[in-house]
Amino acid sequence: MASGRRSFHVSSQLKTVTRMSERDPNFIESYLHYARTKGAVAIDFDWMHEDIMVPNITDRDTLVEFAKITADAYVEVPEGADWIDVGLPYNETGGFGWDSNGLRGHVFVDETNTTVIIAIKGTSAALFHSDGDTVSNDKVNDNLLFSCCCARISYLWSTVCDCYEKSYTCSQSCLEGALYAEDKYYRATLDIYRNTTSLYPTANIWVTGHSLGGAMSALLGRTYGLPTIAFESPGEQLAAQRLHLPFPPIPLNETTVWHVGNTADPIFMGVCNGPTSVCWLGGYAMETQCHAGLECIYDTVNDKRWHISISNHRIRPIIDMMLSYNTTPTCVAPTNCQDCYDWNFV
Repeated sequence: MASGRRSFHVSSQLKTVTRMSERDPNFIESYLHYARTKGAVAIDFDWMHEDIMVPNITDRDTLVEFAKITADAYVEVPEGADWIDVGLPYNETGGFGWDSNGLRGHVFVDETNTTVIIAIKGTSAALFHSDGDTVSNDKVNDNLLFSCCCARISYLWSTVCDCYEKSYTCSQSCLEGALYAEDKYYRATLDIYRNTTSLYPTANIWVTGHSLGGAMSALLGRTYGLPTIAFESPGEQLAAQRLHLPFPPIPLNETTVWHVGNTADPIFMGVCNGPTSVCWLGGYAMETQCHAGLECIYDTVNDKRWHISISNHRIRPIIDMMLSYNTTPTCVAPTNCQDCYDWNFV
């Protein structure tokens, strides 16, 4: 163990959660496949109440530490110049996806193998002041996950799937199949979870990520009932519904999926769209705004006089912003949120 390392300042607490009693990856993936078949009927899952340790999202230092972990998800080599040491008792045990141009990130494990944190990298793109060999695949998945219909914004746009039928009409089954395709990021998150649980079968698993990585974290957390903290993520509720992810029969305010963002981030707030937006000009069809979890929103527009800007989406400025507050925002369930209400899905 390296000496002189800082400590990981995370507060956790015991919480009763409701999740499926059968969470074996083989069962979950079989269900997800069945749910997309024509004529599939709703399944009455066996839900259980379980006491587990979850991050204390009312503690500022805890949120900051998780944000630092998401920043590390963008860095290939631990201990490099851009790496932020997570601190004892956690160690990075191996990255995933760095030998390909798909979903990437890192896995952190404490010294007793009791808690594992999966950190998923977000979008690399010039408009986010980042680059890399995942830019193309990141963009395809962004446009598939967060658009109404395959990024069919106008006839001038190239679509990322062939589900568009006619004006404001899209094939629902086609969209579901496209999201679950082998080469798309949601399937990659399932593989990451399967591999992680095979190595640490008794560990308590937490998930985190930023931007696209935050949305993928939230989808994985929703799939398996995992405590999840997503930073500045686009709305993933529509994708969760299209994937037929299991939603426990509890009020949304009892969920363990938290979306942390700020009011000056157009992507998190769901307003980075339209012909004059940076996202549109960059070829990103970011049409969703609804989150399938609690929203913990820093009001930087009123508190800091920030203007809505894509620069307020990047994770490192967000870490500085969070440190400037003495408290954390109250996390609340979104109400009356509906994406793509003007589309017909057939």
